[in-house]
Amino acid sequence: MPFAPFTGVNHHWQSIQFGCALLQDETKATFVWLFEMWLEAMGGRPPVSIITDQDLAMKGAIAKIFPNTRYRLCLWHIKKKFVEKLSHVYYKKSKFKKEMKRCIQFTYKTEDFEEKWKALMKENGLEENDWLKSLYEIRAS
Repeated sequence: MPFAPFTGVNHHWQSIQFGCALLQDETKATFVWLFEMWLEAMGGRPPVSIITDQDLAMKGAIAKIFPNTRYRLCLWHIKKKFVEKLSHVYYKKSKFKKEMKRCIQFTYKTEDFEEKWKALMKENGLEENDWLKSLYEIRAS
């Protein structure tokens, strides 16, 4: 049974648990219901931002129920997939891991990110990697 925690930050910048739910499944309809119940419990006030994994059903429900909420993807979930999706360079080329971290976490200007990303892809022969292409396409999230 999927567990859905609502964790956030209070006005003192402390992490807190706002609520949680046990779900029957992870369909868009279930997430729509969950977010509608969340809105009701919060007096109609939607969250300012939401960070999730790359679940498409959840993304659709967020867009429907929280259209003005800032939606972002969890970097931890994405990085967890690096080992599976990029094992051929992730383990063999130790520089790749360090440079990818620099590119993702330590570029503060769009131009710098774009430049580092393209260089990293070229250096490691990853220009045609479908998974990295899909990540690049959703980089704004």
